[in-house]
Amino acid sequence: MALPDSAKYIDGTSFVFAFDTDWPASPTQGWSATVDAEIDLGSLADGSYRQSAKCDLTANRDVEYKVEVSIETDTDATAGGTIVVWAGYSDSATAGTGNPAGLSGTDSAYTGLSGGTAAQSVQALEYVGSLVLDAIQDTDAPQVGVIGVIRPKKRYMMLVVKNASGATLGGDGTGLADECAIRVTGQQLQLQD
Repeated sequence: MALPDSAKYIDGTSFVFAFDTDWPASPTQGWSATVDAEIDLGSLADGSYRQSAKCDLTANRDVEYKVEVSIETDTDATAGGTIVVWAGYSDSATAGTGNPAGLSGTDSAYTGLSGGTAAQSVQALEYVGSLVLDAIQDTDAPQVGVIGVIRPKKRYMMLVVKNASGATLGGDGTGLADECAIRVTGQQLQLQD
């Protein structure tokens, strides 16, 4: 048996976290039109947090996933403003069962654990990364970028997003979430002969 000549990363399965009502049939960046887990980032005010529904990464999930963000704001973002993302994991498919840091497992506002704050509670989650924004808005184009790589600890995953952009999220001055999404894509190491 010959040894491999090289190793390459290839993309595995992608999961899209978005608001199904607004997410377009043909996203401008070529992402899937299928929403795998709901998160409505439309009209999310600056300084606010939002949590996603649970996403089933399946029993045969990849070891690593790259995380990308697509975002637009209703007015110009503050240059250097950010969209910050954390991940939480669960063994249970049931929305409210087995979740860390007060996550509900549903698409809703995130306020953290009872008696605490969102800023304190996200510290119990895995920090994924931040998309640093330029001072543009939705009429220019969505701002898109890879923010990190994660190694999911359990089968079910939820995301928490903090809007620190300096503007309300959404498009066309209406808060429409048609270009607001997070894509999580498996990264597979493939040995080449």
